[in-house]
Parts: sequence; structure tokens; C-alpha cells
Amino acid sequence: MNVNSHALRRAQARDAGPGRGRAGRPYPGRKARERAQRRGDVLAAARRLFARKGYARGTMVEIAGAAELALGTLYQLFPSKEAILYHLLESYIDGLTARVRAAIEAAADPREQLARVVQAQLEFSQENADVLRLYLSGWIGYEFTVRRRFGEQIDDKYEEYLRLLAGVFSRGSRSGVFANEPPRRLAVALGGMIHTLIRRWLRERGLDLAAEGKALLRLMMDGAGRPRRETGTRR
Repeated sequence: MNVNSHALRRAQARDAGPGRGRAGRPYPGRKARERAQRRGDVLAAARRLFARKGYARGTMVEIAGAAELALGTLYQLFPSKEAILYHLLESYIDGLTARVRAAIEAAADPREQLARVVQAQLEFSQENADVLRLYLSGWIGYEFTVRRRFGEQIDDKYEEYLRLLAGVFSRGSRSGVFANEPPRRLAVALGGMIHTLIRRWLRERGLDLAAEGKALLRLMMDGAGRPRRETGTRR
């Protein structure tokens, strides 16, 4: 699942009305479904525009035109370009977190869980490279108003991702598979290594992301050092 479909489902759930079906179950009304569809169309159009022109150069007028909406209708759906960016980044992190959680649940052994997490994150990155560029390359550099309004919310969602990784390290540490180090420290280290690799992949064409991911995993599992040889005087 890519970010577009994930964003649409989130919008449909968020905008669903309180109506009831035949069995007394809630269902979204026609207007709510139309609104959710329009929000999804706007996010898809903005995603394409930002990928082509960059966030800073894209305008609300262009987004409205690409989504085939009147400018006033666009502002009813999203109050600002910053809000659109936030929803794109939110959907990206939510999608990544869901993919990582599924990878962890697919295995019982902590080492296998970690291998699945790295593979899942790299595959998700390949599927969503355009939004990834917005997140990795631009998020820290966005104007102060964006960080002030949405930075804490995005950071909170990233913490959820780190908690999932920390849980794997915690279980592995208790079972003796991983080193007895603070799980969050290991989670931050792995997350940083993955993000650095993805940044390289975005810059270096032809980089074998799968092979580099396996090398990263070996480094994380086994370390970079070599066992010291015992040096003693033979008698």
C-alpha cells in the first residue's frame, strides 16, 4: 500500500458522518464520501506537484488546478499549503509504521524481526520515494511556520516508529540475542543508519538498495570490530 491509498482511507475514516445503516452500524453519508474523495484527490495532486517542482515552488492555485477544483473549494478542504504537506508527511509516517509493525508481527525471533523491518522499510521507501524526499530532504529546512505548527505532531509519530524498533531490541536483549544496551539507543542507531542509507539511495543512481540493506543489517547484528587475538608468550 502506498501513501495515496493510505491517505484516502484515513480521510474517509476521519470525515465519515454519524449516519446508520440497516443493521444500526455507522456509515459515511454521500457528502462525507465525496469530501474524503476530494481530499484524497488533492493530496495526490499535491504529491505530484511537489515531486515535480518542490514544495516551496508549488502553489495552492496549481494544486487546485491539478485536482480540478475551484480555489475556494480547495481552501475548504485544506486551509493552507502547510496543512497539505503535513497530511502527506503524516500519511507517509503512518504507512511506514504500519509496514514496520506488520514486519515485526510476521516473525517471532528478534533477529528475523529486525531483518524483516529493514527489508520492509527499504521497500516502502522505494514505493514512496517522492514523499520520502519531502520528509528526509526538506523537513528540517522547511520554514519556521511549518515546523511550529506541525513539527511536534510529526515528531510524535516518528517516536511511535522508534518504540516499535525499541521493542524488538528489548525482547532480543532479554533473550540474549542482542547486546544489553538501552533499547531506545539501539532503535535510534538503527533508524539513523537506515535513513542515511536511504539518503544515499536518493542521491546515488544505481545504488543496490537491497544489497546495501543486507550489509547494514550485518553491521548492526555483528558489529564492525573483529575479535581480538590473544597475544601471549608461548612457554
